[in-house]
Amino acid sequence: MEYFDVIIIGAGPSGNTAAKDLANFGVNTLVVDWRETPGDKLCTGIIGIECSRELPPDPEIVYGEALEVTVHSPNGDKYSLSDSFAHALIIDRVKYVQKMADEAQTAGASYLLNSRVTDIKLTSDFVELSVMTHSETKKYKSKMIIIATGFSNNLLNQVGLDKSKKSDYLVGTQVGVRVKDINNIQLYTGKNMIKGSFAWLVPTFNSNALFGAIYRDAKSVDIRGALSHLIESGIIEPDNYNIENWGIPIKPISKTFSDKVLVVGDAAGFTKPTTGGGIYYSILSGKYAAKTICGAFYEGDFSQNYLESYELMWKDKFFSELKSGYYARLLYESLDDKTLNILLEKFANRSFQDKLLSNGGFSFDWHSSVISKTLKHKEVYSILKSLGPQSTKILAKLFTSVVRDKVTW
Repeated sequence: MEYFDVIIIGAGPSGNTAAKDLANFGVNTLVVDWRETPGDKLCTGIIGIECSRELPPDPEIVYGEALEVTVHSPNGDKYSLSDSFAHALIIDRVKYVQKMADEAQTAGASYLLNSRVTDIKLTSDFVELSVMTHSETKKYKSKMIIIATGFSNNLLNQVGLDKSKKSDYLVGTQVGVRVKDINNIQLYTGKNMIKGSFAWLVPTFNSNALFGAIYRDAKSVDIRGALSHLIESGIIEPDNYNIENWGIPIKPISKTFSDKVLVVGDAAGFTKPTTGGGIYYSILSGKYAAKTICGAFYEGDFSQNYLESYELMWKDKFFSELKSGYYARLLYESLDDKTLNILLEKFANRSFQDKLLSNGGFSFDWHSSVISKTLKHKEVYSILKSLGPQSTKILAKLFTSVVRDKVTW
């Protein structure tokens, strides 16, 4: 049975980040992933500037800067939201994650691709894994494992942890398309496009773009119809497009550590509930996991009592962001088209945008500030409060746990 100090299950942003940091500290690390190419996953590939500073993308994989967003309201009006500098970059997500894997291997981590962990057994001293590569199963053991498998995860119950509840995830849909005269990100709102959420059209290179959406209930959304509408409008060129789906958690799992086990990234529910993006929080969680495990080896303590420090780290950094984003999504889902039209018209006002964005009011990866500022606007608050008991209840939770201040402007 081959031994590694740490085995990481999953070669996404969180798993690769943890592998690199552990290898740099001399920890013998193996990464196992079922895919042939690390990072080959549905994702729009928009990262915030802060994330790009943490892990700079190579210039050749950057498609452009996100300087402006055009929002399409339910009644068909278009509004431009912009700032004087870019808050995010549009990148090739697959190559970005491949770079992480390459750096981890350069640091000394080993990779086992085209392989799937089928069984996890916790013993008093080790973790024993059964790994299937093609049709052959091989056993491995380690002192620690990191579960970084993404949303589709059936391993958590094997280590005594709970995965995301069905009510705590969204369906993500995306397809590569050809477009005409699209130079900036387009967002589409309203029940005729995406009920309770929004769709996007993100230009990448030449005349290519990604069309996608996130939504709660697949039965109430006609994503093929939304795509057809944009084709009929002359925005997307006609073709036989293959739409793909994936799951997006919008709430952390109840516990992200156990004896000899840490859970990171999407597997732990670390995505922004507002947009479904999770690359930066995945990178951060991978770093915190590696730091915690290095400490565990130093102390010789792999118990959950010691590993709880990992959960304290990520909660201190971004739990409040996940919480505010979760309630903000619930609030958005409660809006009807009429209210959306009113609010979007207000957001389009340049003076409103300037006040909202002033003093660091918006960050692509940290949404609580702009959520708080928006809710403290007198007119916005009045509109939302008048929507009925459901919205009022969500507003109360936001003000109690996130805003913690009075309506001020």
